Amino acid sequence: KMFEAYINSDLDIPYCIIGNHLTNYGDYLKDKYRNKQIIFLGAVFNKDHLDNIRYYSKYYLHGHSVGGTNPALLEAMAAKTLILSHDNKFNRSVVENNAFYFKNTKDLINLLLNKKVLLKKKDFAEKNLNKIDKVYRWSIVVDQYEKYMQRIITESSK
Repeated sequence: KMFEAYINSDLDIPYCIIGNHLTNYGDYLKDKYRNKQIIFLGAVFNKDHLDNIRYYSKYYLHGHSVGGTNPALLEAMAAKTLILSHDNKFNRSVVENNAFYFKNTKDLINLLLNKKVLLKKKDFAEKNLNKIDKVYRWSIVVDQYEKYMQRIITESSK
């Protein structure tokens, strides 16, 4: 969906893909989208570099469609980037109304071509950073796990 949306939007900006592409599927994608301004950066493990890439990107496309709280989505929120996310209950529960959502290629093309989307970056980034601080800060998460474990211990000893 995301590759096709980028290609069909005719944007004149590069599309950088972060992650391991040294696989058969990665080779397939690199061959399929050769000469299309799609850059496969590979895995980026340096957090400062990754945060800079996200912060200075026009958009962060989050295509994960299953699972719970995705660490990459939290990192994108913390990096104050503009998030265009696959529309599902997991991503919506994390980013709420502070991202734009797409269900299919057409939706994503419309977002990529809509200049008004960019106007929300500062507002969304501020609200996402605030949520990171109030909900996903490590001290809060650790406290929640500790309370959960205490409850399990208490209930199992009855």
